[in-house]
Amino acid sequence: MERAERGAAGRLTDDVSIGLLATVFPEDAVQAAVDEAGAREERTRSLPSKLMMYLAMALWLEPGKGYVRTLRGLLEGLRWSRGGWDGYRMPSDGAISLARYRLGEAPLRNLFYEVAAPVADERTPNAFWRGLRLMAVDGTVFDVPSGRHNEAAFDVPAGGSRPQARMVVLAECGTLALAGAAFDSIAVGERTLFERLLDRLTPGMLLLADRGFPSYDLYTAAALTGAELLWRVSASSALPVRKQLPDGTYLSELRGARRSERVTVRVIEYSVADDDGISEVFCLITTLLDPDEAPALELTRNYVERWSVEVLFKLVKVDLRTDGGVLRSGKPEGVRQELWALLCLYQALRTLITKASVIAGVDPARISFPPVLEGDQKLRADGPFPLDSSRRP
Repeated sequence: MERAERGAAGRLTDDVSIGLLATVFPEDAVQAAVDEAGAREERTRSLPSKLMMYLAMALWLEPGKGYVRTLRGLLEGLRWSRGGWDGYRMPSDGAISLARYRLGEAPLRNLFYEVAAPVADERTPNAFWRGLRLMAVDGTVFDVPSGRHNEAAFDVPAGGSRPQARMVVLAECGTLALAGAAFDSIAVGERTLFERLLDRLTPGMLLLADRGFPSYDLYTAAALTGAELLWRVSASSALPVRKQLPDGTYLSELRGARRSERVTVRVIEYSVADDDGISEVFCLITTLLDPDEAPALELTRNYVERWSVEVLFKLVKVDLRTDGGVLRSGKPEGVRQELWALLCLYQALRTLITKASVIAGVDPARISFPPVLEGDQKLRADGPFPLDSSRRP
C-alpha cells in the first residue's frame, strides 16, 4: 500500500500507539489478559483478540475517528502482519464492531488491574507525607449513548435526558496514577462503588475523601485495611467532644446504627476564606489520633491534595472529549469495554508522564494529556518498532 494511504490514518494514533501502547502493554501481557478472561479465539481471525485490545485503547487517542481509520494507523504502528500491509484485507466497520463485542470487557479489566498501582517514589513532589503515600478517592459520571439497551443497564437520572454511568477511582495524589477503579449505573452510589476498591488500600497510605464517603461502616472497613484515613464530614455532623487535645483538635466517636458500633476519631475543624472573604467551614476526621505525630496544620494542608483528583477527571473528560461525548457504544457491554480501555490508556499516560517528569524535574500532577501526546512523537524519531515482550514499562 502506498505511503500516502498508510499515513491517512492520522497523526495521533500512528505516533502514540507506537510509543505508548506497545511499550506499556507488551504483547505477552495483552495476551495474558485475554487468556485469563477466556477470550482467545478458537481459530485465526483477521481481527484477533489481542489486536482488538490495542484497538479499544487506540480509539480513545482520537475519539472522533472511525474504526477503519484507527485500525489502519494501529496496524502501521504495531506492524501486526509480518509483511507489513501485504496480504492483509482491511475489515469493514461492521466487522470491527462485531469483533469488539466478541472481545467483551473482561480482558480490558484484567489488563487495567495489571498496571493499576501507585507509581510515585521519594523524588515525586506532593506524593508522601511523613512516610505515608497520599491517596484520594473520588467519583464522577459519564453520559452514555441513548438507546433501549443502554437505558436498561444504565439509569437516566431524575431530570436527565440520557443514561449515565458512575465511576469511583482510587488515585495517587502526587502523580494522579490509579490504584483502582469501579463503575456501574448512576443508580449505584459512590459508597457502594468504593466498597469494591477496599482491597486496593494498604498500610502506608493516607487516604483522603470528601463528604460523600464517610459512614461508620465504610470508615471502619477502610481503617481495617491498615491505611490511615483523613476524611471530610459535614460541619453539622454529630461528633461530640470526648477529649480536647492541646492543638485545638479533639477526640470524638463516629457511630453506627447499633449502640455498640462506635469508633474513636480525631476531629479537625477549620475555615478557609475565598477571594471574596467568605469563609467555608471544614471538618475532618482522621485515624491519626496523636497531634504530635500528625500536626493539625499539616493534615489540613494534606487534605488540599484531594482536589488533585478533580484534575484527573478534567484530563479524562475534557482533554479526550468530542462533541458527541466520550462514549460511543450503543450496548452496555461496549460501554463497559470502553471505560476499561480508557482506564488502561489513562494509566499508561500517567506512567509515561511520571517517568518523564522525574527526568525533567517537574510535578507530574501538573502535566495534562496533550503535551504528553505531542511529546511522544519525538520518541519515534528512529521509526516504529514491533511488539516486543522485552519492552517493559
